[in-house]
Amino acid sequence: MIVKHYLVIDDKEADVEYLVNLLDKLSLFKLAAQASSLDVAIAILASQRVDLIFLDIRLANQSGLTLLKAHINLPPVIIISAYPEYAVDSYEIGKAADYLLKPYSEERLHIALSRALQYQPKVNQLGDVNGILLKMGRKIQRFNYQSINYAEAFGVYSKVYTDDQVHVVNERLIALTNLLPDRYFIRVHKSYLININKITSYDRHNFYLGKIKIPIGISYRPRLEGLLAVFDTVGESEE
Repeated sequence: MIVKHYLVIDDKEADVEYLVNLLDKLSLFKLAAQASSLDVAIAILASQRVDLIFLDIRLANQSGLTLLKAHINLPPVIIISAYPEYAVDSYEIGKAADYLLKPYSEERLHIALSRALQYQPKVNQLGDVNGILLKMGRKIQRFNYQSINYAEAFGVYSKVYTDDQVHVVNERLIALTNLLPDRYFIRVHKSYLININKITSYDRHNFYLGKIKIPIGISYRPRLEGLLAVFDTVGESEE
């Protein structure tokens, strides 16, 4: 039996104690940590194993929805709140496995746990958000989309290249491809993901981002034909 380690993000001690007491009856779940603020929660997520999150919406001077919008690769999230009016917003964001309305029963908690264990999070494009939070070792780093020139596979990690430096993030390139919005980024090689807006030119075998040359993978070329056609059209209109 695989034990699930859970994080409770709630600033009300009585509510945390109630939840933990119910979960203690189930041998499948073990408390990993408790956080009363999002800053503490993010630090915990960056430093230790968490398989499930219980998230309150109204924290002191913070909204729990901020964490869902932050574009961190989160484990399943069960929202716990005394306010039903936030349910629609949480589901529209697309990262909540269930919404528990306080006070909830033990039976209702079991339903939420069942949903969370079966939950497959949606890949959220977040096209109206300007950046992404990515893990770098034990810390979280924010990247504005337009600051990223390209990313390169680096074993179980990826190298993210910005104008001023190289960052090693805790995501494989395939995961990073799913996390970054495809309106800006496109996979052009098994080892490279590029920001479309940074392309300055291309030839039969490469894209150029200024002086940087990125190879075009043979297996990726068919899916890039549309993008190449756009560049051809722009080039013709400028002649």
